[in-house]
Amino acid sequence: MKLQQAYVSEAANIGDWSQIGYTAPGTNGTTSNFTYSQPNTGWSNNTVELASGMTDAWGASNITKLNDCAQGKNWTVSVTAGTSGTASGEAVFTAQVATANGDCKALTPNFENIGK
Repeated sequence: MKLQQAYVSEAANIGDWSQIGYTAPGTNGTTSNFTYSQPNTGWSNNTVELASGMTDAWGASNITKLNDCAQGKNWTVSVTAGTSGTASGEAVFTAQVATANGDCKALTPNFENIGK
């Protein structure tokens, strides 16, 4: 999130991973347990305007079932422009754990508090 915030401060846009200098874990974003993704459909030149609304910026999908957490895209981070009370040009990050695929929160109980 720090890399993305730094990019937002400089460019007033949200950048894809190559723009912000982030490299996902593993080989091409895949480890033995997870696949990491940046759903940037419809972006122009690897960026999207910060003011365009909430944008998915990072996702993690478990490749197999983990305890009571079914296989699927269960962890995401979205970014949007700050509103009143947030400095101009700041991004607000929302980390979310899916609830439809079982008890994934038990695996990462503090994930939704990252950056808060």
